[in-house]
Amino acid sequence: MWKLLLVMLLMSLAMICMGHVTFTNLNCSSYDLDFLSFPTCHIKAVNRTHKYINIYVKIYKLPIVHSWVNVKFKRFDNGYKPFFFDLSYDGCKFLRKQDNILARTFYRTFQGSSNINHTCPYNHDIIVDKLFTGNLEKEFGRFIPIPNGAYALYTEWSTHNVPRASVKIYIKISE
Repeated sequence: MWKLLLVMLLMSLAMICMGHVTFTNLNCSSYDLDFLSFPTCHIKAVNRTHKYINIYVKIYKLPIVHSWVNVKFKRFDNGYKPFFFDLSYDGCKFLRKQDNILARTFYRTFQGSSNINHTCPYNHDIIVDKLFTGNLEKEFGRFIPIPNGAYALYTEWSTHNVPRASVKIYIKISE
């Protein structure tokens, strides 16, 4: 009997996890235009239900040998409010040793669409090319049941303890 209940619970969680993710907005901001800029920061619609993100970060002061990333997941409820996690980590250290499961899951959502795929130093610009919403569904959806609604992923990127840029990704989860 308890096995049947467990199977039913897992099936209901799987249905919650299988929601469709749609990008609704994207905002890229440089805090120091002498350090970096965003020549490309947009959402491209493939059709009415499938969209992807392209971001190109032009970095003027290379190499990047220290980085810090702050990620906040927020849900819209009369404004965007903290929802699930607020994660800060040393980006260079993380790329050497991917020991934080939430950071690793976040990283896997854009790893295949980006040239952020090696340890520091970074001697080149950063490119995120055709980040498809299916990456979010695949990585987060299989572990974390997230109810339908509007959400935002706020990221802030720092080097040498100086905030350099923010990227805000707005999404909608629906059945």
